[in-house]
Amino acid sequence: MKRSTLILILIAAALGAFVYFYEVKRGKSRDAVEETAKPAFSFNQDDIATITVTRSGETYAFEKRDGEWVITQPINTRADQSAIDSIASGVATARVNRTLSSSPDNLKSYGLENPAVTVEIKLKNGNQHRVRLGAKDFSGLNVYALLDGSNEVALLPDSVLSSADRPLPELRDRSVLNISQWDVVSFDLKNSSGEITVAKQESNWVIKQPRETAADESEVSSLLSQITSAKMTEVVSETADDLTKYGLSQPGLSFRVRLQKGDERALIVGNKVDEHYFARDTTRSQIFRIDSELYKKLSDATFSLLRDKRVVSFKQDEITRVSVKNSNQTVVCEKNSEGKWIVKEPADNKDKEAQSWRLFNPIENTKAKEIIDSPSRAILAKLAKPAVEMELTDKSGKTTKISISSADGDDVYVRTSSGPSVYKLGKQILDDLNFKVSDIVL
Repeated sequence: MKRSTLILILIAAALGAFVYFYEVKRGKSRDAVEETAKPAFSFNQDDIATITVTRSGETYAFEKRDGEWVITQPINTRADQSAIDSIASGVATARVNRTLSSSPDNLKSYGLENPAVTVEIKLKNGNQHRVRLGAKDFSGLNVYALLDGSNEVALLPDSVLSSADRPLPELRDRSVLNISQWDVVSFDLKNSSGEITVAKQESNWVIKQPRETAADESEVSSLLSQITSAKMTEVVSETADDLTKYGLSQPGLSFRVRLQKGDERALIVGNKVDEHYFARDTTRSQIFRIDSELYKKLSDATFSLLRDKRVVSFKQDEITRVSVKNSNQTVVCEKNSEGKWIVKEPADNKDKEAQSWRLFNPIENTKAKEIIDSPSRAILAKLAKPAVEMELTDKSGKTTKISISSADGDDVYVRTSSGPSVYKLGKQILDDLNFKVSDIVL
């Protein structure tokens, strides 16, 4: 055997031994530690009444009131519920992975001579517990800790430290309006375009002011979603003593919302500073900043944007008869007892089954580019001689008539029997409805 080959064999054997002892054996040792890990405390998260966190020379106190966490020191305000729940859960569920003896020397090396963070817990039964947190171990996955009055150093998951070692702005509630989108029953929005009132009627949103009309469900949902999830970028004052300074004494932008239980919230927005705006929830004393994205959302929410832009609103399963008159012919279809669409006109295709999507897709949920409430004479003249006429009859016998003009450049104008407004759409709808009966039968 060559000497070089022997050397390679010895190296391979050495590597194998290394892997065995440091991975297999050591892995078993790690597993044993995990299996023997024990709970740091015997209480549950729901047993906690108050939490006090001391870090970087500052002390923050939190108390559970009526099921919600509030900050009681150094300020009195609502806390970020998930952030404080994370601290409570971290301590209540912490497991001691390992214990070490302590001495003045190793306490210093463990970062426990002057702990980075101290968490004090008071339970509903009056019992108290304390966790002093020091440095992380070499893996970065655990933190050295002293529990209550024990002299032993406990190794806890590092999440106990990371959840508590946060500055006050990250632990307070930063919701612009502390409400749920699903609790809103109406709102008033005032911006540079005017004032708009939107209310929920049964399951639909309706614009009440400046005039009553159906609202665009997706636009209203988008607006409410953004404002109910919005966060303050910074609290600039804990009191509202000088509203004029921030442009909040006579705000040009406001959003007032009413909730299911009758409560109201109002956001007022004032002066711009850098890329942010001063704002205030009128039920709270703080003055804070909001980002330009939220400001733009509220500023751009005009009557035209929030109104329902669908040409016609209907449920397909409620329709029993459809008539389409175009440049080729008049096609009439009716739905039979089996839910199939059957041709009634023209006679040469009578009783053949039609493809329902060809009848409904061009018009169902189609939204206008623009709604013209006071159409010009030129537009009305185009609609006087429509290129396509359509009728939808529902189960109650009500018929909605739809007239579509010839193309005007890339657009067409549409008017329905439901009201005087004219809808401006792309001319594709003409191509979609200008079919022959042979195009739609199966």
